[in-house]
Amino acid sequence: MAVLVHDPIQEAMLQLAEQVQASYEKGAPCGMILAPSAEVGQKVLEHMQSYVSSFEPEVPLHGFYLDPSGLLGIVLSGQKLINTHYTSLVLKEFLEQQNLLEGQMVVASFPESGELTEQSMSQLLHTTLQGKGENRDIHLFMHHGVQQGITSILIADPDEVSREFVKLRLEIGGYKVEEAKDGSEALEKFEKTMPDLVITELNLPILDGYQLIDKIQRDHAGEGQVIVLTDKQLPKSMDRAFELGASDYVTKPFSISELEWRIKKLVSRLG
Repeated sequence: MAVLVHDPIQEAMLQLAEQVQASYEKGAPCGMILAPSAEVGQKVLEHMQSYVSSFEPEVPLHGFYLDPSGLLGIVLSGQKLINTHYTSLVLKEFLEQQNLLEGQMVVASFPESGELTEQSMSQLLHTTLQGKGENRDIHLFMHHGVQQGITSILIADPDEVSREFVKLRLEIGGYKVEEAKDGSEALEKFEKTMPDLVITELNLPILDGYQLIDKIQRDHAGEGQVIVLTDKQLPKSMDRAFELGASDYVTKPFSISELEWRIKKLVSRLG
């Protein structure tokens, strides 16, 4: 006698594939948002769609609930990653107002996030399920590889706008990015996750950027590279940063393209 094994992941995969197939137009980008959520009924889905549409009336949005995996799904036909990310901010606000969000939201857009395949959708599901818990951040999903040599980056900057802007752009490039608002938090996260690269402002509270570079080089020599991204434009600030062990120095205002080029240049030097 055959025994049927209930597999919630496989069941969620089939449901997700069905929903994507209904909205996906071949050759066009396909935005996707998954969020651990309390059970969502049809009335809440309609309310959610109306709420999001009040901010983005032109965005085609298809919402659904993956039961029993406990995930809320959104498919945004024709939407690139940056537009999908903006929609996720609106959706997050709605879910928090309704006390429905139960973990980290995961945002993707194919083909920017990789090829839309069974493997990439399975990884997307697993990433979202692993994000259940207290964390309510938004994670940008990338299935394709990144530049060899640097895959993880820690950004230390007290300016939330600057920090989030750099984080978003680097995640679009496929990097795994952590952030810290002061030097003490940056050092703690560095020692916990050991990222390949630290991008730091010198004007940091508690532990300044110079002290952070010095601690990383003294206690973890060879474990992480440091690029300074700072308001300090005096030659003596640059000299001191390089003396302490910084690999590169970028001043604000800056071009994100230049920063990405500096990272690639650093990778080529390491190789």
